Order: sequence, then C-alpha cells, then structure tokens
Amino acid sequence: MNNFIILNMDWPKIVAMYRLKNEERWIEKSLDAASSICDSIVIVDNGSTDNTVKICKSFPKVVEIKQQGSLPYDDVRDKNTLLQMALERDPDYVLTLDGDEILQVDAKDLFFEELTILYPEKAIFEFEFLYMWDKPDQYRYDGSYSMEWFGRLLKISPQPADLKFDPTNYPGNGHCPHLPQKSVGLNKSVRSRMKIFHYGFFDEGLRQEKFQRYNRDYPSPYECDGYIHTISGKGKFSGPHGIELRTLPKGKFIKDIK
Repeated sequence: MNNFIILNMDWPKIVAMYRLKNEERWIEKSLDAASSICDSIVIVDNGSTDNTVKICKSFPKVVEIKQQGSLPYDDVRDKNTLLQMALERDPDYVLTLDGDEILQVDAKDLFFEELTILYPEKAIFEFEFLYMWDKPDQYRYDGSYSMEWFGRLLKISPQPADLKFDPTNYPGNGHCPHLPQKSVGLNKSVRSRMKIFHYGFFDEGLRQEKFQRYNRDYPSPYECDGYIHTISGKGKFSGPHGIELRTLPKGKFIKDIK
C-alpha cells in the first residue's frame, strides 16, 4: 500500500480488551503487537500469580487493569465488564484478544488498508487463527484447525446501546464467544488478510493441561468430542490423516518464542 496514503489518513480508534490469568509467557509479545494498531488496551485479570500484571503495567497503552482474583469464574460477566471498560474510551472499534494470541508480524499496513479503504463500512472483521505447534514457525493445519476463522473486531457505530454478552449453557458461562451474540453485522462479516497466531496449544504440556481442564470444567463428550483433538489427531475435529503441520516462511513468524 502507498505509504503516502497511510501517513495522510486517520487511523481508526481501536481499543483492545483482554481477560487474563497467568499469561506471562506470551503477554509481552501479544501486547507489543496489539499496541502497534490500538489506541488503548483494557484488561481484566482473574487472579494472576505470575508476572502477568507487572508486564501489563509496563505498556503505556494499557490504560486500565481491573483485578478480581476472588470472584468465581464467569466468562460472560468478565467480557461484559471488559466491554464496558472499552466503550468508556469511545472507540471506533473494539478488538478482543486472549493473552496467548499474537497478531501477525508486520500486519499494521495490511490491516489499515482494510479498515479505511477496502471495507470501511463493515461492522465485523474475522481473522484466521494459526495454531502454533511445537516450533516457532510451525502450525497445525488439519480438520477444524484448517478452517478456524473468528470474529474479533467489532465496529461500534452500528451497534445497539444495550450491547452485551449473553449467558451460555456451560458452567461458568464457558465457551462464550469473543463478540456479543447479538452484534449487528455478524452475518455480513469480512475476512481480514491479517492472521492471529494462537499459542495455547504450542507444546505438549499446554495441550495436556487444556485437555484435562476442558473435560473437567466444560464436559461435552458429544458436541466437543471429549476434546480429544487437542492432544491427538483423533476425533471428529481432526483431519482424516491425523495431525498435519505446515511451516511459515522466513520473516513471517515470531522467532524468539519459547
């Protein structure tokens, strides 16, 4: 894209919102990437016992951190709290991210063109998620992992004044989507060229922890197939040939991931 155009157009006001707990492994890189496109960042921390909060406080664009370690888990409650925190900043858009998610390397110019020139009228932007797997340049790409697109950016102007997240049918309101269920534009979203790298399944330890926690806290043997796909190439969410991996080209991945 022409740099002259970038320099002479206003960047939309984006507020990012995070719900965190013990994300010190990833949060610095996540906030660094988000800061490149966001005006400000708001955070709900659910009782981190590591350096997550300290790292967050070191970022100038993190403007508010609400700490609530003593409350029981409630995904909907926390996301509604975050949404109100974000809306108080009068944003053009709200971007929702998790602490183990990092925006694509060098994506700012690409995204700016989509927001201001290609799709300025769109209310919802979806992003393809790449599930990073064992190596910094490697991601899983089979079954549902090859078609993971999620709405994460919401334009505020067309939304109703009473916009909120609704309860789910899972314990603790788990599996709540990242955008409110009644958001205007959900059926007319656009798919961005910018990708999001997801590190929640990066190594075997993380995969085993999530498998056990999901089955304990959100048991769903039929709908979610017992989450067997998180630790193997089995189950209805894996591909017909099991786990398949792809490699990102040089310069398009985050090298110093551990």
